[in-house]
Amino acid sequence: MSDRVVIDADALGKVFDASGQKSVTALHDINLTVRAGEFVSLLGPSGCGKSTLLRVMADLTSPTSGRIEVNGKNPEQARTSRDYGMVFQQPGLFDWRSVLGNVELPLQLAGVAKSERRSRAREMLELVRLSDFARHFPWQLSGGMQQRVAIARALTGSPKLLFMDEPLGALDEMNREYLQGELLRIWDSTKTTIVFVTHSVAEAVFLSNRVVIMSPRPGQVATTVDVDLPAPRTAEVRTAPEFYDTVTEVRTALHAVLAGEEAVA
Repeated sequence: MSDRVVIDADALGKVFDASGQKSVTALHDINLTVRAGEFVSLLGPSGCGKSTLLRVMADLTSPTSGRIEVNGKNPEQARTSRDYGMVFQQPGLFDWRSVLGNVELPLQLAGVAKSERRSRAREMLELVRLSDFARHFPWQLSGGMQQRVAIARALTGSPKLLFMDEPLGALDEMNREYLQGELLRIWDSTKTTIVFVTHSVAEAVFLSNRVVIMSPRPGQVATTVDVDLPAPRTAEVRTAPEFYDTVTEVRTALHAVLAGEEAVA
């Protein structure tokens, strides 16, 4: 992990319908730094602004106050420079395009020559262990396989950052645990910085270097928990005492944040 800062948010705020009578403050005074090579999970109750914060980072919505830099640029510049990839909860694949065609689509839209983009797409399919399914169509794949295709597509441009908004949330438990392991393998292979939104304490602990716990709306960074678990994080790590201890630490911190909010109310 490097000391280079790739996400730097200072007093960041987001208000929806700011000029109307039904305005909603989603984010307030967010201060957050993410360094190159980190795997950081955003954790908190529903409606706390985790996904909104991720969307601000990815220039899918604009902040209403404060400052944010992504890879030393404003989010719009980072987006147009293709500094990051994005993976959503649903894979968002095109059923009429083959798996290979879906993965190479971002490069095609960027005007990359066919031979080059096809070679890169095949490389990414090999990374996610789906080379044998290049000629299949999304509707022929399981949900977990479709999500691996979405990850491959997000990585085709060799992004420095990967934003992931509950990408495993719709999967059954076995597939979810399998893909957690696959995601760590891909992260280790690519050295890409990952910011990951989840509702699962165990998932956040298993995947992350650091868990950022957000308060109920308006979302703020309430506390962070560093995760120091053995590497590589195999399935056996889930049964290690250190894993349970860290899960308990994160869960206790999360409950304290919720209790504090209830006390204020």
